Amino acid sequence: MAIFKKTSQEEKKSPAPVKQAAVPQAAILRIQRPHITEKALRLSEKNQYVFRVAPSATKNEIKKQVKKLYGVDVTQVRSIVGEEKQRRLRGVAGKKSITKKMIVTIKAGQKIDLGVR
Repeated sequence: MAIFKKTSQEEKKSPAPVKQAAVPQAAILRIQRPHITEKALRLSEKNQYVFRVAPSATKNEIKKQVKKLYGVDVTQVRSIVGEEKQRRLRGVAGKKSITKKMIVTIKAGQKIDLGVR
């Protein structure tokens, strides 16, 4: 810029380092809660535990999270997906959301304390 015969020197600034946004731990967790029923308690005697999970959760994600949260070795993960159900409330049609459960099998001799019994 040459107003009144003054020149300005532009400094070249290096771009600031980009920081990755911290993702809250709750957003990462795919396991919602243990699914505690009579059948689930019978399965726990065979080292199989049932968890309610997010509908978009995969077997591999659940395997990693169970190992991280409970400190056990997972040998097998099976999934159960419930169907979406039609519901009506005061004449308005709606849908009941999909439920997804995972049955996690752990190594013999290891246990997960779910606070039951």
